[in-house]
Amino acid sequence: MKYPKTRHALALCASLALCALAVLPAGAQTPPRAKVIGLAVPNLASSFWISSSFGVDDEARILGASTVKLNAGGDANSAQQIAQIQDLVQRNVDAIIVGATNGDAVKAAVEQAVKKGIPVVGLSSPPNSTLLTAVIGADHYDMGRMQAQCLARALGQKGSVAMMAGPSGQLWADQRALGFKQTLQKDYPAMQVLAENRLGDNRNAALNVAEDWLQRFPALHGIYAATDDMAAGIVSALKSAKAQGAVRVSASNFSPTAQQMLKDGDIVCVSIQQTVTQGRVAVRTALDAVAGKPAAEKRIALPALLITQENLRDVDLASVVAPAQYRP
Repeated sequence: MKYPKTRHALALCASLALCALAVLPAGAQTPPRAKVIGLAVPNLASSFWISSSFGVDDEARILGASTVKLNAGGDANSAQQIAQIQDLVQRNVDAIIVGATNGDAVKAAVEQAVKKGIPVVGLSSPPNSTLLTAVIGADHYDMGRMQAQCLARALGQKGSVAMMAGPSGQLWADQRALGFKQTLQKDYPAMQVLAENRLGDNRNAALNVAEDWLQRFPALHGIYAATDDMAAGIVSALKSAKAQGAVRVSASNFSPTAQQMLKDGDIVCVSIQQTVTQGRVAVRTALDAVAGKPAAEKRIALPALLITQENLRDVDLASVVAPAQYRP
């Protein structure tokens, strides 16, 4: 006998309801949904944000949470990131992790999220807000200090250098540049900074600026690069000008590109942060906040390391670089 469509639907619903009652023990509750963490970062084409994103993704997976990742597409795209943070609020995610394009620019959007009950954790380049649950990062000042010491050793503690200091308005870039300059001023008075550029973390832009510097400053001896991607652009400019060896380069962050440049002697050192671990700690901090547990510290700075050709083989990269197959 065939039921009419409405009778068939009612019978099916009743059958499913009985099945559900049969499966669930008496007094059992529906399992809570997995927590959702939003991640808003400046640029998922950058080696740093790829590695930190892996830390976020992998730790969320381990802890049973899911992630929604939004990419502003560049350090200059603050308006895009503001819209993305607002979108995460509309999605009603449980927590948001933000690496800011510009700490001041995204402040209002972040504080709007917090006022709606969504905890926000700053990652590396935090929004400039006192309402953040915590800020997870590295000791960026120390990373700049390490680069100053490295270039000073490579140049015999004298000579002229230039700085590709990274985008202004980002805490990591500002602190690294400050650590570099203050260390030179204090410990290496025979070293002079000829030029400083605050361009974004962009390899092609770094190449163009380095080419200009090589023409303007024939006595240039060293270049500080705020990131490994910038260093790659500088190295390309040096190779084109056949100035390798005459100008020494230091960098920060430890992508596969930086590892190869270090092995090849294109750069003299890399000051690195535990990028993957930062992402992991950000997830744990965010989930603790969702559970009502306050952060033990408002600022968590993981120790920095200086890597040279001599100690390269001793570095455990699991806390530093995403696996080669990872795609954010």
